[in-house]
Amino acid sequence: MIHPRRDFIKKVSLAALGAGCIGNPAFSGTTAKDAGFYIGNRVRLPKVKVSSSRVIKESVGLRPFRRSGPRIETQELGNKLLIHNYGHGGSGWSLSWGSAMLACELLPKDPDLSKIAVMGCGVLGLSTARTLQRKGYEVIIYTKDMYPNVTSAMATGTWSPSHKLIETDRITEAFQEKFKKAYYHSYQTYQRLLGLNQVVDWMDNYSIRSDEPSSRPNPGEASIKDLLITKEMDFYPKGEALSRRENPFKFKNVSKSPTNIFNIPSYLKMLKDDFLLSGGKIAIREFNRPEDVDALPEKCIVNCTGLGAMKIFGDNDLVPVSGQLCFLIPQPELTYRANMSGVYFIPRRDGIMLGGNHIEGNWDTRPDPDVKDKFLSTVADMMEELKG
Repeated sequence: MIHPRRDFIKKVSLAALGAGCIGNPAFSGTTAKDAGFYIGNRVRLPKVKVSSSRVIKESVGLRPFRRSGPRIETQELGNKLLIHNYGHGGSGWSLSWGSAMLACELLPKDPDLSKIAVMGCGVLGLSTARTLQRKGYEVIIYTKDMYPNVTSAMATGTWSPSHKLIETDRITEAFQEKFKKAYYHSYQTYQRLLGLNQVVDWMDNYSIRSDEPSSRPNPGEASIKDLLITKEMDFYPKGEALSRRENPFKFKNVSKSPTNIFNIPSYLKMLKDDFLLSGGKIAIREFNRPEDVDALPEKCIVNCTGLGAMKIFGDNDLVPVSGQLCFLIPQPELTYRANMSGVYFIPRRDGIMLGGNHIEGNWDTRPDPDVKDKFLSTVADMMEELKG
């Protein structure tokens, strides 16, 4: 005979277990097998449902790569003070807060300076505007367009502070010092945003090295990351090669590392809303030449126009680097990302993002069907080798 008290405790425990599953993205609407789980040290990961019929959108974004690195400096323009903050290549999202800090440090100590204009409404423009507001300035953003029609909306949204940032032979000690400051400040700022509506999160990334020659690293080639991120800066959580038992794939060489990801739609909306709630203003205006900038009523202007600086200020050090993306229908049970043979997938709230191509000097923003097919087939190959 079951004692009434023990029976009551058992029922309460089971109810609590069920309540813990409800509302958990890993369990909501999925089975345990779909959600992924551990048995001992062995992990079972849910599969990406790969099919051309599940593609919901495609885009091609143009990264503003500046060969000599981001431009963060002052310039006199008529009777205006212009502060440049653009040209971060594929590192704009990662370094946005640190770069904004460096740009704001160039402001003169003038008690009469209270109103500042920011050109551009991407992640750099918004981060710079918010940094200025926190310093007590009245800020207006001038932009020719807003989300989703900004370059920042077509980024992968992962922590990549040294991706296509500068050419290796242009790295100087002064640049390394600026990079170090921006790197620290940005990383710390993002960690303080953790838990806030999931605009910033952590996710495990699986790097798969197949037998293809293109997937093998060149030991004699130093990367930008190796040159910029010194040992004292290497506080980012480390990755590890997986043992056979820990490896969720049938591929032999797989490593796992944690990485920061940004929920781009929610994040950009949060920045814009916070800016407006703090008294900021946004005006739609297009600039074609320096005289258009000089005509603004504000005496101090921060330029965050990215590739737009080519046309406005004649910066021929800039070059577009196109990156195509393909999105599949979201799968809430996916809580990991993976890459192989130069192709990656990243589960986000707005879809499962597939990408990996980079074409320097390309201005064409039309998606290439062959590139999409390569993305789909590579991810399908990954899923084929996922242990069941």
